[in-house]
Amino acid sequence: MRVQFTVTNTEYAELQQLAAAAGYPDVPSYCRDISLKVRTYAEMWKEITEKIAAMPSGKQFALRDLIKTPPANLGRKLYDNQSLLSIKVNSKKDALHTNTFIKL
Repeated sequence: MRVQFTVTNTEYAELQQLAAAAGYPDVPSYCRDISLKVRTYAEMWKEITEKIAAMPSGKQFALRDLIKTPPANLGRKLYDNQSLLSIKVNSKKDALHTNTFIKL
């Protein structure tokens, strides 16, 4: 099910700041966790970024190598934040047809 709401540009900018300050990769993840107070994307994102930062250059990995049972949209966040994380998507998918990444 999809839940949507409308905000002004000013409100969206405030949500972006709140999401970033709380360690979230984006506003929708922040809004979901704040609303439901359940599994937090901020914790998962922190774990992902720490593990990537500790990786040696050239290491190949999939998101599931970093955290157990990742939500699908978290893979999209990983893909969208390649430059921030110093990674790049590998041109070949793995045996499960999942994107893999290479640490730069």
